[in-house]
Amino acid sequence: MLVFTPGPTEVPARVLRRMAEPITNPDVDRGFVKFYEEVQSKSKSLMKTKDDVLIMSAEGLLGLEAAVASIVGKGDKVLTITNGVFGDGFVDFVKLYQGIPVPVSADYNKQINPEEVAETLDKNRDIRIATFVHCETPSGVLNPLKEVARQCKKRDVLLIADVVASLGGVPVEAGAWGIGVCLGASQKCISAPPGLALVSVSDHAWEVVRSRKGKIPSYYLSLGQWDEWWKKGKLFPYTASVSDISALDEALDMVFEEGLRKAFLRHNKVSKALLAAIRAMGLTPFPESDKFHSPTVTAFYKPARIDEDRLRALMESRYSVMIAGSWGKLAGKVLRLGNMGYNAHPQKAMRAIRALESALSDLGFKTERSGVATAKGLLG
Repeated sequence: MLVFTPGPTEVPARVLRRMAEPITNPDVDRGFVKFYEEVQSKSKSLMKTKDDVLIMSAEGLLGLEAAVASIVGKGDKVLTITNGVFGDGFVDFVKLYQGIPVPVSADYNKQINPEEVAETLDKNRDIRIATFVHCETPSGVLNPLKEVARQCKKRDVLLIADVVASLGGVPVEAGAWGIGVCLGASQKCISAPPGLALVSVSDHAWEVVRSRKGKIPSYYLSLGQWDEWWKKGKLFPYTASVSDISALDEALDMVFEEGLRKAFLRHNKVSKALLAAIRAMGLTPFPESDKFHSPTVTAFYKPARIDEDRLRALMESRYSVMIAGSWGKLAGKVLRLGNMGYNAHPQKAMRAIRALESALSDLGFKTERSGVATAKGLLG
């Protein structure tokens, strides 16, 4: 089965082998501390930052909630920048931790406008925190992180940025762009198993954590615990996920062996081929404008009169390829291909398009042109 979904992705065999190595006790093995610091260093290189990068045991959503739980206090006004499911999720987190969301929003098929971010911040000078999603995985939209970060930095607003579905597939420079808390995960473009959140924390963010008025209303989600335990004593606030971190280390090695520039070019090439193939078959990409598409996810409208569950089930049972539907407002309307990380290779993309085209034909959908031939012509 080819798992061609936008995270978790396929995991390379060498990463799985590394994950199967004997474990140690991270709480007493001082050698593990050194190893953890080495993986932190590699994570910093991926995020392009000198800030601390914490490797927290849980999938990426934990990082998003931990950032809000630790940074946002009761009554804090927070600029919640959203055009998708995870941006909306930040709004829910802000409310949960008694902050006051001040929205800047766009349709799910459009990018965020950085000028609207600037205008809203200028009208609300008491806002000191903002939340933002780089790649909205359920819609496949890539938002202008660098430009939004610039507007926040100019106004001394701490930006909490979700780069879970973009990190490793498109450029992310947390340090140079001035991102306060940058949030990644193991199971997307890095192509390690799910189970780890990567959380870069700037000096500014640490200051906010330490100076907040109320106690952080969590232990497991508290960046303050990492400040007390890890930064001061090189101790873990809870048991580290040894095997997951070993797998992450191997996956990061693979990323740097290829080189980030080549990885970005590979994601772009596969993305363009998949979009061309989708259009050749008579399907409509989501979003419709190419300038909004993330190179890591290919989303498209479900064809009329085709049942989504039947299509995906047929692709799995007959052609051994798994793709994804979507969430929230797009549930039942949009399908998604996960061309990220280890999946963003020509042979995997070709297999996914071949399965999609064949399954659609089996269900009576007549394609306008061959998506397989179109993709092959672009991928070689």
